[in-house]
Amino acid sequence: MPTRFNRTVIAAAIALTLSGPAVASGVASQDVVRLANMSLEELLQTEVTSLAGTSASQFTTAAAMTVLTGDDIRRSGHRTLPEALRLVPGMFVARVNASSWTVGSRGLTGSSLTANRYLVLIDGRLVYDPLISATFWDAVDIPLADVDRIEVIRGPGATLWGVNAMNGVVNVITKDARTTLGTLVQAGAGTHGEQRALLRHGVSTGEDSALRMWASYAAHEEFENAAGAGINDDWSTVRAGVRWDGLVDEAMDASVQAEAYTHPTADFTVRVPVPGVHNQFEVVSGEDTVNGAHLMARVGHAPSAEAGWSLLAYADQTERSNLRFGVERINTNIEYRNWKTWGERQQLIWGANWNWTSDDTTPGTSLLFEPRSRSWSTLNVFAQNTSELVEDTLFLMVGSKVTDHDFVGVQFQPSVRAWWTPSPEQTFWAAVSRPVRVPSRFEEDGLLVFSYADVGLLTTGQANGVIVPLGLGGNDDLPAEELLAYELGHRIQLSPRIAVDTTVFYNDYRQLVGVPPTIIGTFSDQARGATWGGDISVSARWTDNWRMEASYSRLETDIEGPVLAFDETGTPEQQAQLRSYLDLADTVEFNAAAYYVDEVPFLGVEDYTRLDLGLTWRPWDHTSLAVWGQNLLESGHSEASGAQVPRGVFAQVTVGFE
Repeated sequence: MPTRFNRTVIAAAIALTLSGPAVASGVASQDVVRLANMSLEELLQTEVTSLAGTSASQFTTAAAMTVLTGDDIRRSGHRTLPEALRLVPGMFVARVNASSWTVGSRGLTGSSLTANRYLVLIDGRLVYDPLISATFWDAVDIPLADVDRIEVIRGPGATLWGVNAMNGVVNVITKDARTTLGTLVQAGAGTHGEQRALLRHGVSTGEDSALRMWASYAAHEEFENAAGAGINDDWSTVRAGVRWDGLVDEAMDASVQAEAYTHPTADFTVRVPVPGVHNQFEVVSGEDTVNGAHLMARVGHAPSAEAGWSLLAYADQTERSNLRFGVERINTNIEYRNWKTWGERQQLIWGANWNWTSDDTTPGTSLLFEPRSRSWSTLNVFAQNTSELVEDTLFLMVGSKVTDHDFVGVQFQPSVRAWWTPSPEQTFWAAVSRPVRVPSRFEEDGLLVFSYADVGLLTTGQANGVIVPLGLGGNDDLPAEELLAYELGHRIQLSPRIAVDTTVFYNDYRQLVGVPPTIIGTFSDQARGATWGGDISVSARWTDNWRMEASYSRLETDIEGPVLAFDETGTPEQQAQLRSYLDLADTVEFNAAAYYVDEVPFLGVEDYTRLDLGLTWRPWDHTSLAVWGQNLLESGHSEASGAQVPRGVFAQVTVGFE
């Protein structure tokens, strides 16, 4: 009889090797009903791939992992990827303005609003931006209707994902083209000028292959500040893409996808130093240029569930420019993975990844780079072995990635994870990991300008008319940031209808990169710090048509050294949420969610509670009408800056044709 190890850890394809063909119409009403009727146990056994590299049950994964299904996202009413991440326990999601967010967990996210220790991938493609070590969320506004699931690891993902997966990984997995046959039309509008539209069409291109084509549009009017004045941050985006999936032969699966996007409107208002004038500033308005495109191909060969390989390659191009700075970048990547079982209770996965990036920057009033153009590469080699120490009960995962990065040289990132499943209803797990974060191009070569000064005044006290910029400069001697992370977790299914997931952690950071107390100067690595806390979440299916999710998280931060002290108060200490999914009838859903976020003193943000309500009606097969009210308790609140996130209402119609 096959062991649990063989059934869950070994018995599925690698992360980037998709399953066999399936057929679905543009709006799969049968899938909505299936998800609504899944038992709690079935939901907990969702197969995930972000930690082990091969499919395993979420319930037995040795990490603080949350899986957001496409149905979770749809029922939440969230319409962008960062907003959907509000559903993750302990995840700090703060909307900066109409088109920008900061997203991260386990602290150290508030100093620059970049959450620069979190890695984001879409179908294996890295969208973490190396310029400032962040994710530009307006550039990843993918259609959520095409998302199969989002796997979120809160905590290190060192072995598979390497540098910059220090505090976690967001792994977005979109649907196979073979599951989206037919036509989907989606259109919606709401308050504050919000508009969204999606047109998607999928066709079969053979017995085991299909092609999906899509185009989308989204727009939002400007936010206001606390005084009620507009802040000139209107935005709109147009995106289009294609994806083909098919079998090359009986054992080889392939996928090719391409996407392009542009922002017809991307307004901003910012306070900048006046060039050539010492200690003078002006408020200017302008418009960003935001464009990008990518091409990606993947092939996987799985002669059996116990052995196989995958090869992924992609190239992407991005452009972002405005008055403050400009950059054009080309990024190419190739990755190979191989996995196999050996002995009776061992599974080995290994691989290599090579990434090459080249950028060309344009100096602006606020941000300069020297050199203006630069290319660099990263080579990663990793191996990870999973052992079944006691049949069906005790497991050990040991691995490491060795990275050679042009900025910091060779880095070792080991990880050890163990889990114990004394019964099918319970899992205990523990992990110790050492991930690193590579300094960004800005931290290496940039200058963030705060003022302009006369050289004569600085040196002799007499003005000579030679003006130089003053600010926070890069430091090309910075080492990689290091983290030693300790985690413990427990999952238990108390009954067929109630499950509890608990995690505690302690993060010990070394060589933290930050700014000096005077702000003027260069980046330093003289700080260290620690964060600790935990999360508890409860899933309950009270009846066959009513499911609830609740969570609470706590975070403490302590920073030592001459830099980064403000990060102690840059992330909320407490967060909580309560969500309800109720099927009033076979064709009517009522969804509700309440989110509590504690104060963020460094940002001057007060605590707030957000209430969202939604009603969805499916009058016919493949047709739905939905309306959501969001942030209903107040007219607006600040989450990360002076911009007020407003109360809103949004209505959407979705129609599918076979």
